[in-house]
Order: sequence, then C-alpha cells, then structure tokens
Amino acid sequence: RHPTAMRCLAFLAGLAAAATDEEMERVIVETFAGRGALLGSATAAHQVEGGRFTTSGPDNTGEITGRLRANHIWDDFSRNVTLRGGDTADVAVDFYHHWEKDVDLIHSLQFNAFRFSISWTRLVRIDPSTKAQTINPDGLAFYQNLVDGLTAKGVEPVVTLYHWDLPSALVDYRNLTAHGGLNDPDFVGHFVAYAELVFANLKGVRYFTTFNEPQSICVGGYGGTGAAPGLGSTLQMYRCGHNLLLAHARAVASFRRSGPAGAKISLNLNQDYAYPRNASNPDDQAAAQRQLIFRLGWWADPVYRTGDYPEEMRTFFTEHGIELRFTPEEQQLLKGSSDYYAMQHYSSMVCTPAAKTTLDNFGVSCTSEGTESLGWWPAASFWLKVHPEGIRAMLAWIQDRYHPSELIITENGVDDEDTGSAAGPTQSCGALDDPTRPGNCGACTLANVRDQFRIEYYRGYLYNVALAVKDGVNVRGYFAWSLLDNFEWSDGFRCRFGLVCIDYTSPTKDRIPKSSATWWQQLLDRINTASTTVVDALI
Repeated sequence: RHPTAMRCLAFLAGLAAAATDEEMERVIVETFAGRGALLGSATAAHQVEGGRFTTSGPDNTGEITGRLRANHIWDDFSRNVTLRGGDTADVAVDFYHHWEKDVDLIHSLQFNAFRFSISWTRLVRIDPSTKAQTINPDGLAFYQNLVDGLTAKGVEPVVTLYHWDLPSALVDYRNLTAHGGLNDPDFVGHFVAYAELVFANLKGVRYFTTFNEPQSICVGGYGGTGAAPGLGSTLQMYRCGHNLLLAHARAVASFRRSGPAGAKISLNLNQDYAYPRNASNPDDQAAAQRQLIFRLGWWADPVYRTGDYPEEMRTFFTEHGIELRFTPEEQQLLKGSSDYYAMQHYSSMVCTPAAKTTLDNFGVSCTSEGTESLGWWPAASFWLKVHPEGIRAMLAWIQDRYHPSELIITENGVDDEDTGSAAGPTQSCGALDDPTRPGNCGACTLANVRDQFRIEYYRGYLYNVALAVKDGVNVRGYFAWSLLDNFEWSDGFRCRFGLVCIDYTSPTKDRIPKSSATWWQQLLDRINTASTTVVDALI
C-alpha cells in the first residue's frame, strides 16, 4: 500500500469507531432506497475524450485535414506551459473511440446516471472572422450516439456545456486582458449561441448544467497562472465571474424558452467547507463565513438568493474601485436561473483573518495544510484533505442559506498517486515547477487497483450525505468523480481519481476496474434490491 492509502485508512478507522462499515452502509442503503435518486459517475470532455487528431502527429496551425476538433485553451496551455512530464490530452484515455465499452461498463456497475461534458470545439465550428458558430456533423453524431447509447442502457445522461475548454478562436492571445475569453463581454453572446445549438440538437437530455466550477475557472485561470489561460490578474478574475454569471443567466433564459421539454438546468458550484482555525475565536468564525460567502456566495447568491452579489462583496467592490454591477434586468434574469442545486465537494479548510487584505484574499487566510493534527489526512493532490464530516457541514450551510428544493452532488471523490510511473509510489502530485517529476505514467499496479482507501472515502462521505438527508437536505443525486482515471489538468496523468484504472502504456488505454468499482456495484445492487422491496411494500 502506498502512503496516501495508509494515511487515509488510519483516519477513516477513527470515523468507523462511531459507526461500523456495515452500519454506515446500512444507513446509505436505507437513505437512497426507493428515493429515485441519480446515482452515477462523472467525466469531462478534455479529460477523457482524446480524439483530437485522426493521426498521432499534432499540428498547431489551425483547421487542417486530420483534425477531429479545433484547438481550445487547454490545448494551448498544455504546450505553452510545461505541465508535469509534458502531458497533453490529445489522446487522454481515448473515450472518443471507446465510449461504447465505457457505456457497457457504466451499466455493468449499476450506475443509473452518467455525467459528461460537451467539447465546444468538437460540436461546433467557429468562423475565425465573424465568430459565427455552426454544427460540426461528426461532433454532433458522436454526442447523439453517446446519449442514445446511455439511454438504451437505462442510464440518465447529465450534460455539462462548459468544462473549461474555451475555443481558442474566441481568445486573442495578443491582448488577453481585453479578449482573454471569459473576461471579454462578447463571451456572453458566444456562449449563448453555443448553448442554443446544444439545446436544439440534444433533445434526449433531461439534465443540463452550464458551467463546471465557476470558481475554478475564474480564480485558477484568470486570477492565477496555474490553469488556462493563466492571466494572473485579480481584476480579470472578477470580470470573468461577472461575464460567466450573465452567460449562465442568458443561456438559461433561452433554455426555458425553447429547450427540451421537461428538462432541468443548473450550474456546478464547488466549495470546500471552511472551518474557523480556532472554533472559539469570533474573528476566525467570521473569517470562515467570509470565505464561504466570497467563494460560494459569489455565484450562489445571484442565482439562488437575490439576483446580485452578496452584500459583503458589493461593499468590497466599492471600497476597492471594482465597477461590476448587475442591472435590474440582469438581476431578474439571474435570480432563479437554476432548477436544482448542483454541488461539488472534495475537501475542507481552516480559516483565520489575513494579515493584510488584498483583492484576491478579501481579508481571509484559509488553508488545508497542517490539518493532519485535526485528524484530516491528505490524498495525492496537495489540496485534497480527507474529512467526511465536511460534506455534511457544507450541505447544511447551503440548505440554511439557499433552501434548494432539489440538490444533486455532481462531483465527489479522491485520488491516489500513479504508482506505475518511474517515480514509484512515494511521489505525490506536487508543484508545477517541480523539476524532479518524471514524464511517464505507467501501467496499473496492484496499489492502484486494490484501492481500499477509496472505498473507505466513499463510504465515509456517502454516510455523511445520508445524515444530511436525515437533517432535511433534499439530496436527489450523487456522482462519483471519476469513472475513469484521466488527464487531471495541470497535474497531467499522475493523479488517479478513477473507479477504473487506465493502463497508459496500452495503445487502447485498457480499462481495469478497481476494488472501489466492485464496491460501488455491490452497494448499488443493495440499494436497487431495497428499492424493489420498498415498492412491493407500497403495492
């Protein structure tokens, strides 16, 4: 066993002291049996599809014969910024060519739903001069076949429109501060036009989301330099957020006018739960709440509460000369622009007031580092600390502030190291500038496949979700991240989140189900069996 697994098992053994494994699973089964919940796994286009070229040789010179889709910002970023090992997602795990066997796999594991995203540059073609968008017939056929293949197996497709892969045609790299994509007001119209093409052509989908993790998009890619397009400007971060919210609201308005009948739409909001560093310190308590308001309320307040930014953010903008305001018409569009709450959660943090207030920290200093002393244990990704109770606390905070009528957890999961790489099991996913990181990810090892720690993670988090349901939160779905090991953005292929291990040395990227996949299969079988019993009792 590798270090992550040992640390995680040690922590979760403490959780089990309060409830045994079987007791936790019994509560999970009882909670979800007969509930009609979506219980699935999730992926994203850039992370799994591959299928960028008809041949293996990359060519960065625009639309050429042999290109299956046009460039987007993560294609550019992967080449302009050296990712760990020089990894790219040109092939990824080749879902584009192997989706049928992956659908069979989803069905065999008894998941009743599958979340995936549309690659904007695969589905449409963009005129470089006018920016007009038209359907790419081959791209549309791919997604229509995928939707049809899922529904034929009784698996509900859940579609995300934008999972970070902005077309390069909508970016001017010579002037990123004005035309860097989401920080450009023109983005709103471009996104709505794209969304309308999706809604018009994928009629078999009943669940949509517009944007995956707005916080990650704008904080990571516009406020920071570690994600595409890497602007590193706090002002551009807030402009990104403003345009993203308007694009979401206008796309939802169009959806409600002419989208698929009976379908629902939301946006995927991620947040680590924020605890006060010292639970009895009022300043730390206030800092933790401010973190949640500035990082989650930034998006959720306009959509679920007021149609506008939280009062604290509006005050902060005024104090720092940030001129971002929604008009009354925009506020009306924003408020209520979601049919269900799509929540994403992996980890937790502790917060205290910052020594100095800046535009990007808004007076708060939060970290997950050093939380081992609290009984939290690290996964492979440096930011992910295992604390199952955090998801219950996060659900309670959302319920108290927004009162969603329906909530679906669209991502939750944990990663381990790629023990098949030259580095061996002691290497974790570290800093982008770490020169010691090797380039090759390898075959699946026993340490990857026998992932007992991941079983314990899911059991602990699902148990706390079940307790939240008993607390009164209407959780109507849960998606494990991820079905497959995949391209983890700036971490390349080293961090494995999948229930299914990918042999990266295999030309066909062979799939090997892990122990956690078997556990999910058995858990879902118990839920399905119990659901049948519930129905029989009602007849």
